[in-house]
Amino acid sequence: MQIEELQPALKKFENYYHKRRWEEEKLQEERESAIRRRRELVAEIDLLQQTRLLLQEASDFAREQARAQIEHMVTNALQFTFGEDISFKVEVQERRGQPDAEFYVVSKYGGVEVKNRPQDARGGGVVDVISLALRVALLQTSRPPLAGPLLLDEPAKHVSEEFAPNVARFLKSLSDMFGRQVVMVTHNQHLTEAADAVYVVEMREGKSLVKKISSA
Repeated sequence: MQIEELQPALKKFENYYHKRRWEEEKLQEERESAIRRRRELVAEIDLLQQTRLLLQEASDFAREQARAQIEHMVTNALQFTFGEDISFKVEVQERRGQPDAEFYVVSKYGGVEVKNRPQDARGGGVVDVISLALRVALLQTSRPPLAGPLLLDEPAKHVSEEFAPNVARFLKSLSDMFGRQVVMVTHNQHLTEAADAVYVVEMREGKSLVKKISSA
């Protein structure tokens, strides 16, 4: 058999190989994305558990104060980002002689209120904002007080492009309100544009190179 006669078969095999290789790479990307999302969910669950424990361990008066502060801060964050028709609610009930807290997102649609758990309310962007606000609330209500900057890794990465500028303004207002520096790692252009200083970190030949690209 001549080489020319093998060319169609070789081309067909090459196409088949590249297709399967692409499928393998896509599955690998999906797997890595699922692993990252699982880690995020575990971190979010841990954050909710910390908040729940805070409310459980406090006295009745302190618990009510903490509940009101957490509701107020998270509601402000949600409304700052998504508009006035959304709020955060903490319900504390006695179960087996112990206080237990449940968290809900309340949305208004045409005058009708709909109450959902955070993970079921309008997608991952809402959970991102709740997570961000809860971290700040826990930090600000900590006793004894915790000083220092607020460190964030890809905050609000699931918030849509439409609402990302609102998150940037919310972070700016938090920094001004509480006098805390916000240090974050992000790929979001809206968040970098709101920063007082921006650094780009690049990996070259196994080394991280840091370059300052803007400052206030």
